Amino acid sequence: MEELLIYLPFLVPVVVANFSERHRRSPYRTQDPRTNAMLDAALRYLPYGLLIAINLGLLGIAALALLNSLAQMLMPELIEPGAVAVDWLAVAAACFLTSALAFLPLIPAVRRWVARWLPIDPESIVHTTALTFAIYQIGLSLGQMGLIGDLETLADVELALTVWDVLLSGIPLALFALAGVGLLIRRGGRGTAKRLGLRRLAWKQLIAAVGVTILLLGFDAAVSLSWGEVDPAGYELLERVSESLFGGLTTATGALVLGLSAGISEELLFRGAVQPRLGLLLTAILFAIGHLQYGLTVATLEVLVMGLVLGFIRRRTHTTMCILIHALYNTIGMLVVMA
Repeated sequence: MEELLIYLPFLVPVVVANFSERHRRSPYRTQDPRTNAMLDAALRYLPYGLLIAINLGLLGIAALALLNSLAQMLMPELIEPGAVAVDWLAVAAACFLTSALAFLPLIPAVRRWVARWLPIDPESIVHTTALTFAIYQIGLSLGQMGLIGDLETLADVELALTVWDVLLSGIPLALFALAGVGLLIRRGGRGTAKRLGLRRLAWKQLIAAVGVTILLLGFDAAVSLSWGEVDPAGYELLERVSESLFGGLTTATGALVLGLSAGISEELLFRGAVQPRLGLLLTAILFAIGHLQYGLTVATLEVLVMGLVLGFIRRRTHTTMCILIHALYNTIGMLVVMA
């Protein structure tokens, strides 16, 4: 439940932005002119105010992280023996840069420039929020690396995920996807499904999804073999990290839950909600950055390639096919580890 509470402050501006967008296109009206004026002002400025508040909060976190870094430098005796080493200076830099860059989408001229390259509406507060959240995703994921340390640290720390952890981690992603496209605010159930690209699978598409999954698994095996030959120490370290994170899921139930949870939630968000607005390449980059538990390694590049493949499939077919491929890939990959 704590995972949901962590994401709640970020979910609020997404919901408010959709109410604002709904009001922009079809204004809410009462019989009182003063109430209408107040409603207009609130729904026009509140989404920006919430994003600014988050940005200022990140500046505050950057300041606290910088103080922690100075305290470690001046009083190293305060660090408990055996404690995980946190690079507070890196955290401070990531939060500061994220906050500074996240102000840029709030500038209309910047949005108009971005609209030359991405299919966004510069006047849409929902698209403004999407751009801002893309910056949050990149900056805070990099900052997380300072908190959790390098792969050596991850391999030695007990971070084994449970089935419950996997389920909970998927819920926020699905909520962001549904709230982001305006479920029950700007769109009903059918409109939301259409916007997310959820359609029925034809038999030919089902067969094609299985074929693509086999190709991706073969690509993963080839990368693993090549990496193990070229950099055996680095590959062994990643294997230890994977064992530390996913060792508790090496059961049929764990493999199935991992496959379905990641396949549904990640594809709803990235390929369903994000890609039609931020484009194939940027979405694939965001998808890869969301898997930085692998560090900046060959595995991250492999996730990027998978994101590009799934993005191309989403463009040519629909999100349902991406969900099936992603779920099969994760489930079969985990079952192979168990064998």
